[in-house]
Amino acid sequence: MSRILLMINPKSRSGEKATQEITEALRTCGHSIIIPEDKESRDDPNEFIRKNKTQADFVIVGGGDGSVNHLLPGLVDTQLPLVVYPLGTANNLARTYNIPFDAKGICDLLKEGQVIYIDLGEVNNNLFVNVAGLGLSTEINRHVPHTMKRHLGVLAFILTAFKMFFKMNPFRAWIDGGKGEIKTRSWQISVCNGKHYGSGLTIKHDASLDDGKLHLLSTEVKNFWEGIKLIPTLYSGHYKRHHEVTLLTSDHFHIRTKRTLKIDVDGDLKTQTPAEFKVHINALKILVAKPEIKTE
Repeated sequence: MSRILLMINPKSRSGEKATQEITEALRTCGHSIIIPEDKESRDDPNEFIRKNKTQADFVIVGGGDGSVNHLLPGLVDTQLPLVVYPLGTANNLARTYNIPFDAKGICDLLKEGQVIYIDLGEVNNNLFVNVAGLGLSTEINRHVPHTMKRHLGVLAFILTAFKMFFKMNPFRAWIDGGKGEIKTRSWQISVCNGKHYGSGLTIKHDASLDDGKLHLLSTEVKNFWEGIKLIPTLYSGHYKRHHEVTLLTSDHFHIRTKRTLKIDVDGDLKTQTPAEFKVHINALKILVAKPEIKTE
């Protein structure tokens, strides 16, 4: 049986109930649990992870992509494998690897899963698992009401996106991915480490968290209705030449803007332009389900 550091975000949509459920399930399965109980450990969870490096086999993080992001420094420093317990709104990391959303499923994963390495992105010294963005996403994250997010989930982001689209203007940006600078007039620039981002959107249908690349999408529609027509493609990740977007792939990007813009990193506002992006290959260990063996 395994020794588990259990880190649950109390502000997640079902944090208190989920803590009870996962604790009971883990103990029933015979795992030992270490929980940050004192104020110092709760205030500095990354240091708590570092202090317990030799006392644990896995770190279960209960929350959304932002909760995982907050603990990346401790996870990278210790190289303890991450186990995602999806309690957030979008849960893009869990979506990528079909991580179960229930406590029993997490116990089964601990028993039958495998540890793999995935890449991490970085923007201005801030690590991210999924995405760093500027433009519309930043305005959405700034203005979506927490209570609305808690009760409506992904729908809260979609409703806020429609509202903010009519309140903002596109911005001028210059993007360099190593092949010369590109000038654009964009509503949204997203730089993704993996395949999924936002409210289940797909940056590129064949992107992955272990391809050693970052994928950039600049959305450049001319009006609201063009944006509406683009929505199915934003979810599929299959872009064509006629789509009003710029799609780039590189292991680094430099972005500058005419005016300074805030950048959200896995959903939290952490930095601003100008921005330097790079990828860290095989930086994080994560427990995922073993791939199914197909038989003829």
